[in-house]
Amino acid sequence: MPDYQDIYNDVVNTDARYGLAQNSPGFRAVVQAEHTLVHLAGRSLDVGCGIGFAFEYLSGHQFNFHTFGVDISDQAIAKAKERLASMQHLEARLKTLDDQTLPFEDDYFSLVTSFDVLEHLDEPDIDATLSEIDRVVRPGGTFYGAVSCRKSGIDDKFGDNLHRTVRSVDWWIEKIRPNQATWDGAREQFLIWKRAATDGSSMFPI
Repeated sequence: MPDYQDIYNDVVNTDARYGLAQNSPGFRAVVQAEHTLVHLAGRSLDVGCGIGFAFEYLSGHQFNFHTFGVDISDQAIAKAKERLASMQHLEARLKTLDDQTLPFEDDYFSLVTSFDVLEHLDEPDIDATLSEIDRVVRPGGTFYGAVSCRKSGIDDKFGDNLHRTVRSVDWWIEKIRPNQATWDGAREQFLIWKRAATDGSSMFPI
């Protein structure tokens, strides 16, 4: 497995664009979907939360979420905690990942989000991440995410493209089998909604 932590600590510390909300795919996605998200409630988890723009927005009073976020970059989590220092209980709510394993109980979240994260992983790690998302979403819960279907304009510190798995929309549909999906042609980005089955059966065809 690549050293994702090393890669994304370097990105967080060297690319100033990472620190701006207007450059955050997650922030953009939750703002666009506010009309849907306000009807959901419970615990929410943002996988690959970065410095916390989507996490912060979903923590707003217009929503009914108890928000959590995780990221492989300990530097991103440190910056999120510093930026959001006025919020309560951040030590418990923002966590650094050691690998693809999410540090939460089964069926813990009503909503899991993940924006422009999966394409940054090698294919086996995509499956591992989707399996973990499936594990922590409660029956009847919701997954809302986005994937980019193009190469990144940035290479990592080792010379590899940041988008390690660039695949077609059809490939992602087969991988995730969304209930609803929207294609953003300008950004070459695929927005995905998936509802977990109420009987606890697998969410993704892994």
